[in-house]
Amino acid sequence: MASKTSIRQLAPKVVFFLIIMFVSSIPVNSITCRDVLPPLLPCLSFATGAVPPPPSADCCSNVQTLASKVTTTEDRRTLCKCYQSIPPSTGIKPDRIQAIPQYCKVNVTIPTDPHVDCNR
Repeated sequence: MASKTSIRQLAPKVVFFLIIMFVSSIPVNSITCRDVLPPLLPCLSFATGAVPPPPSADCCSNVQTLASKVTTTEDRRTLCKCYQSIPPSTGIKPDRIQAIPQYCKVNVTIPTDPHVDCNR
């Protein structure tokens, strides 16, 4: 039988995986949620506050790679919508998401505010 601690540690990862499965069905042009979310899994522990700053090197590397692929307004809108489709129950903290580009020294032109209008 698994301990309560291990279930609590595993639960956000399972929820995040299920979210990836759900949002990957959102149709978009060149970048899809399926393309975006799995590479960002190394950022999950930072995004939920499970580990102190800074995010891991893998997280930063993947964010840099992703930022280089987001080249059009439609890509930015898609990424914004992917982010907004993640329910609050995952424990992802918007302030942590907003801090990742600064920690990783990546210029991201994608809104990281969960309440922003992605179509603007």
